[in-house]
Amino acid sequence: MPNETRKPKRPVLRIVGRSLCALLAVDILIGVLHPLFGTISQPGDAVLVESQPDTEQLLCIDDNGDALLWRLRVIESARERIAMSTFEMGVDESSLDLMAALKAAADRDVQVQLIIDGGPCMLSLMGCDSFRALASTDNVEIRFYNPMNPLLPWRLNYRLHDKYLLADDNVYILGGRNAENRFLGNYTDAQNIDRDLLVYTAFPEQNTSQDQVRQYFTHVWDDPTNHTVAKKHNRHITEGAQALDAHYKDLHQRYPEAFTPTDFRTETQPAHHIQLLRNPHDATRKEPFLWNSLQPILASGSDITIQTPYIICNQKMYQDLTQLAQGRTLKILTNAIENGANPWGCADYLQNKDHVLATGAQVYEFAGGDSLHAKTILVDDHISLVGSFNLDMRSTYIDTELMLCVDSPALNAHLRSRMDQNMAQSRHVIPDGTTTDGANFDPPPFGFWKKLIYHVLCLIEMPIRHLL
Repeated sequence: MPNETRKPKRPVLRIVGRSLCALLAVDILIGVLHPLFGTISQPGDAVLVESQPDTEQLLCIDDNGDALLWRLRVIESARERIAMSTFEMGVDESSLDLMAALKAAADRDVQVQLIIDGGPCMLSLMGCDSFRALASTDNVEIRFYNPMNPLLPWRLNYRLHDKYLLADDNVYILGGRNAENRFLGNYTDAQNIDRDLLVYTAFPEQNTSQDQVRQYFTHVWDDPTNHTVAKKHNRHITEGAQALDAHYKDLHQRYPEAFTPTDFRTETQPAHHIQLLRNPHDATRKEPFLWNSLQPILASGSDITIQTPYIICNQKMYQDLTQLAQGRTLKILTNAIENGANPWGCADYLQNKDHVLATGAQVYEFAGGDSLHAKTILVDDHISLVGSFNLDMRSTYIDTELMLCVDSPALNAHLRSRMDQNMAQSRHVIPDGTTTDGANFDPPPFGFWKKLIYHVLCLIEMPIRHLL
């Protein structure tokens, strides 16, 4: 047989491929190491702020359908300006609902500012005609916080985890919900259990938490790592704008209650004090400011309940929990590993459950079907904290985070009732390892493959645990 002619080698392509692989390896290495050894951000403007007594009122939003409805109401109520921040924004039904409402607000001369974390969701959004149409609308400006850039690997891990919506100077929503179907509306069966607080400012001329959230937004908005989405005008943008206008008209049919005047004063309850707690906003390794700020608040009580989707602590955090548990009742409500939506968090709990119990905390492993995503802390019968802070190292040292600390016996009682329902659907584990099933606990399946995946993740996560 004649010799087959071999294709010539392509050294240029081989060199390029190897260079890209080397760049990827360097990016991963620097991205992993920088949160351990990089320069620490100083607290700077991350100060504790307490509102004047009895100047603000609030509403707790526990239902995902209500969460979408109230966001539409807040956007519709705006007459001058809207500021919104989110960690994730989808291109699904609930996110399009918000985009349509924001564009309609801008069309009536409301100034709209939207900031989104520049992580993976940035790619899908930039490919969405409706999103680009919103960004190109007059009176709208959209920025991505710290977009992921392989040429700046030391900044890859620092993400914007805040979730809030402000309208004018009198109302805002802040909590743990992202702008997508798992958290807003009733578009999917695969929902997460989450929580927001709507805060109405009865006396905007006084020092309020609304002022502090807006000042914080300004700091984040002006961060030098941000990227502003350019305004463009082409056929796709025009079609996207037309689609948003049609979507807004459809919203009137589907959610008529969102477009009737809302009296926020009568819809909310008084709160004695609201205090804003937050991390530094810089895209770098952080001083654990919010975590350290929580310690004296929690230590002021004798009965502490922490609701968190997962628990990933370092030695210092374990020590702080141990100190809190001394002479106090410390309960942690979290997802059972069979029920959690975050496989890394479930794997870490599987590996470090003994360390969690060694702190003296009682753990309630929730197995109610939908995964818990709410971040809530109760102290005695009057202090409640709600926001975006998870009980993990990422929330403590890496991401931007916000929590509202509220002095309100009524809110505390409401949240305690909701947590009691969750605990009844949980496996109760006391520090010596003894377990008791709650009255409504239904053991979920935990198959072989899921167990295997978690055990594999336990090995993989060892060098990157501080990033989880």
